[in-house]
Amino acid sequence: MRGGIYVLPSLLTLGNLLGGFYAIVSAYDGDYGRAAVAILIAGVLDALDGLVARLTGSTSDFGVQLDSLADLVSFGVAPGCWLTPGPCFLSIALGGSPAFCS
Repeated sequence: MRGGIYVLPSLLTLGNLLGGFYAIVSAYDGDYGRAAVAILIAGVLDALDGLVARLTGSTSDFGVQLDSLADLVSFGVAPGCWLTPGPCFLSIALGGSPAFCS
């Protein structure tokens, strides 16, 4: 049972990361309303993962690094793409296009 507790904060952090990624994709598509909502949801998940990790005492080095990556994507890259769609489009077209291919 103890092993399952360690997974919960990481799952919330992955939700945060996916929210940021979805915000970037939405901003790229020109749907700025959904991008803003995705950033807000990522913020809620970020607060929850820290709370759950502290309450259960389930912190790990991997979780710390994953949280930093999720914060960078959700609160660094995604708002930048949301506010300035031109440079975001160029960076995606030049270097990040494989991530958006389905």
